[in-house]
Parts: sequence; structure tokens; C-alpha cells
Amino acid sequence: MFGKQEESGGTVRSQSLIQQGVVVRGEVRAEGDVRLEGTLEGSIQTKSRVIIGGSGVVHADVAASEILVMGKVTGKLSASKRIELRKGARVEGDLSTQALVIEEGVFFQGMSQMNVPGAAKPDSVASPQPAERRDRTGKDHADTQGRALYSASGSKKGD
Repeated sequence: MFGKQEESGGTVRSQSLIQQGVVVRGEVRAEGDVRLEGTLEGSIQTKSRVIIGGSGVVHADVAASEILVMGKVTGKLSASKRIELRKGARVEGDLSTQALVIEEGVFFQGMSQMNVPGAAKPDSVASPQPAERRDRTGKDHADTQGRALYSASGSKKGD
């Protein structure tokens, strides 16, 4: 469940692992990396990285330096440095970070906010205002929160 990882430069970084088949309900706080392959309901907070593997299912708010998602997340993601959503990831919630990477084949529904390095960090992502969205055919689409109803690949939610 817990391990150590050697990084370049000889420093040792600890990693906590929630394996596939394990269900955690509550608050997870860690100093090192957290890797989730199981299910978590609650919150995760670390000064390091959170990695949500392909089998990971998270219903939680996540705060970390870096967040990598390959599984399913419902909740707010807040990273001081970077959020990366890899192919096959499914994210329903708001994102706040300095750098955002979304690969093709990701489903993302929510708002994203890019933070300027060195600027004061917001307490939460700004409330969305109703807004029109255009798909690739030029048709207008919006939900009641002004959130895009399309995945990164351009497919409509529910298709």
C-alpha cells in the first residue's frame, strides 16, 4: 500500500497506493504522491502528485501540486502546477491550475480556470455564467450552467 520511489537526483519520494478493489470513504491527506486504482469518496489533499489510474473512480475534491487522471473523477480538481487528463479519462467537475493538458479521447464536463503563477489563489473556481457554445457544425449549445456539452473529441454528451 505504501512505497518509495527513487527520482533522478537521488531523492526518495514516498507514494501511497489505493489498489483496485479497495473502497475508501473520507479524507486522505499525504505528504508524498497518492496513486488511486480503487474507489475514493471524500477528499484528497497532498503537496505532491495525485495519480488516478485507469481503474480509479473518485467522487471527491482533489488538491495537489500535480494531478494526472486516467480514470473517472466527479469533483473539483485543484493543482498548483498542472492537471493532465489522459485518453480514456472521464472528468465531471471544475478544474483550477496553471497548466492544463487534455488528450484526445477524454470526456470533460465542467469549467476550467487557469491560474497565473505567483498570483493569489482563488478559493474556488468562478461560478459559471450561462453562455452559448458552438459545436463543430456551428450549432449553439449550452446547459443551464453554461458548461460545454461536448467531449474533447467533439462528441455530444450521451452519444
